[in-house]
Amino acid sequence: MTRGARWGGPRSAWLAALCLWLACRGEPPRAVPSPGAGGPPFHIPPGYVVVGAAGATAFNVPPAQPVGARGTRLGGGFGFMLTDERTVGGRPYVQIRDGRWLAASEVTRVTPSSFTGCHLAPGQALDFGWVTAPAAPVYADPALARTVASRARHARVVLTGPCRAGACPLATGWMRATDLAIPRPAPRPADVGPTERWLDIDLASQTLVAYEGEAPRFATLVSTGFAPEGSPLATPTGMFRIRSKHEVVRMDNLEHTGVEPYAYDVPLTQYFHEGKALHAALWHDQFGQPRSHGCINLAPRDAEWLFAFTVPTLSAGAPEVLATPSHPGTVVRVRGLVRQKN
Repeated sequence: MTRGARWGGPRSAWLAALCLWLACRGEPPRAVPSPGAGGPPFHIPPGYVVVGAAGATAFNVPPAQPVGARGTRLGGGFGFMLTDERTVGGRPYVQIRDGRWLAASEVTRVTPSSFTGCHLAPGQALDFGWVTAPAAPVYADPALARTVASRARHARVVLTGPCRAGACPLATGWMRATDLAIPRPAPRPADVGPTERWLDIDLASQTLVAYEGEAPRFATLVSTGFAPEGSPLATPTGMFRIRSKHEVVRMDNLEHTGVEPYAYDVPLTQYFHEGKALHAALWHDQFGQPRSHGCINLAPRDAEWLFAFTVPTLSAGAPEVLATPSHPGTVVRVRGLVRQKN
């Protein structure tokens, strides 16, 4: 359904529910539901590059001959959204948001993840999960002894019942529970109104569910902090509210030692606790696995939808918005413990 289109009557409601059902089962969706009054849609522009280990030089003007040209040296691990591209002296360059230019040969163009979560029809249960293993076998029976098929990473599978003894039933077999990320229903927090929007993040399953009151509206995979609870690189647990929303921020981990350094252009950022935020991650496709330094990483399409779903509302053309006591941000509940790899 395109924004602004009108649907009316029982037939329209039935078609909307069918569309959402198909979208949740891997079929091509005919429409993506608008999140409504949370705000206008914000779309991440295409084009993202990461500086390689050898570094790169940023020029105010792309030189025809880069050798000897004056510029600023950048270390490996910097990531930039692109605004333009140009060829000068036979050499291709890309322009970053601050107006400077990088030689295309010194950066790697990144293809953001195409993964997206599941929009839920009214009354639809959280009866599905996603494969998080590189490739997950499907077994003939709950003993998990004979393989009959396999599912690729990020494939969505529908469950026909609860998982038992580490085995999860499908219509066509069984899968290991450890190969799946399964969103679980959560009760509405006491300080959330009966129709208020809120987010529930489960660190154990690496999933996020967006609710309106008791009703789940959307579920997806995330990547949270990889470190154990108590570390500055862990995602904090507790009840929070979104403090501010930003179209793009510059985010880095340069204050930490012993970790791979980065400094990224980060779009659609929603801060909820000190320096921790929900945001789009354009530089990896490992959703469903802990990966971040404490933030909650979202696939680009999921970040766009959630940015419009939550409050405060960022007006079109505004770079950022702050929550206020009279207009508080959406509740974000983070619970569970990250499962550490053996």
